[in-house]
Amino acid sequence: MLIRVLPRLGCGSGRSSAILLGALLVPAISTAQSFGALHGVVRDSIGGGVSGAQVMLEGSTTRMLTDSAGAFRFSKLPAGDVILNVRRLGYRPASSSVRLEPGTITRIEVELSHLAARLPVIEVRGRSQVYDSRLAGFNARKEKGVGHFVTRERLDALSSARFVDVLRQIPGVRMRTLRGGVATVTLRGSRCPPLVFLDGFPATAGVLDLDMIDLASVEGIEVYSGVATVPVEFMSVRGLDSCGVIAVWSRPFRSRHRRQAPVDLAELERLIVERKVFTAEQVDLPAALVTGGGSPPAYPDSLWDASVAGGAIAEFVVGADGFIEPGTLRIVSATHPYFAAAVRSSLEGAMFRAADLDGRRVRQVVQLPFRFERKDPR
Repeated sequence: MLIRVLPRLGCGSGRSSAILLGALLVPAISTAQSFGALHGVVRDSIGGGVSGAQVMLEGSTTRMLTDSAGAFRFSKLPAGDVILNVRRLGYRPASSSVRLEPGTITRIEVELSHLAARLPVIEVRGRSQVYDSRLAGFNARKEKGVGHFVTRERLDALSSARFVDVLRQIPGVRMRTLRGGVATVTLRGSRCPPLVFLDGFPATAGVLDLDMIDLASVEGIEVYSGVATVPVEFMSVRGLDSCGVIAVWSRPFRSRHRRQAPVDLAELERLIVERKVFTAEQVDLPAALVTGGGSPPAYPDSLWDASVAGGAIAEFVVGADGFIEPGTLRIVSATHPYFAAAVRSSLEGAMFRAADLDGRRVRQVVQLPFRFERKDPR
């Protein structure tokens, strides 16, 4: 456990030009100066912010959970010494005394040490290889820089699940909604819709409602606004490419699980207390990732190019069937959002050996760390 108190920030002071007004404000100012604020962040050994950590003030009902970046804020606390307690599933609890000065913001960093019961770290040292021959052409054309490309990395960073919202971010794309709610697009300089390719095959049977494409199933998108930029593999003998081309490539791997509302940490801890879900220390044989049971994480292109190393830790419940239970997958910490997205994507459909207790398969909460470090082939 490591706790660092950072330099304090004062609220400042000034002189009133009216003595009478200043006298009237003295009680209010004195009251405000008797309180302080506490802002902090909870990190782990990889340097990522720990999400969902419970931060409590001893002797008080005041508590909160850290956000996705590991941050927390107490805005109005009585000045003086307070004892801060931090706890989270999978980490050793931390406790420390902090002095709050009147009228200032005390900033603090808390580092939690993880418990030993984790799966071995998965090392990601090489750039992802083309795992589907269909995507070889996509990656080759992207390297040439002709046209507009949307990679899975960018898709994972989007908050919207609508296909047309992705297209709106591409220069020269104009959206139009036809009668019946069908969403169509036109590209710069054209009045007709572009020719759409799905996994290399032209969709020429009438107007295609682009919003019907499930964004979760898309691996990459390429857009060409005019005939001069359309690659030869997308040229149509009937001239249907004269209004531009949109090529959509599907993902080779997709999760078989239904979407489900996330299971919060309080519910997960309740299940552990009731022995409906177990930790690694409570079982005879802990859950383990099956070799080849999921796609390896893709090192994000932008971080690879910038030689940025880092890590992420995923947390989930492995069911008795060996698959991650819907709604339980969360990223506990990550040094960069792109690492978090890559790890989350790689665990879709991952297969595990279920935990064993007294000769039966049981549900187990698992923390799985990933480390990304660029290692160029020699």
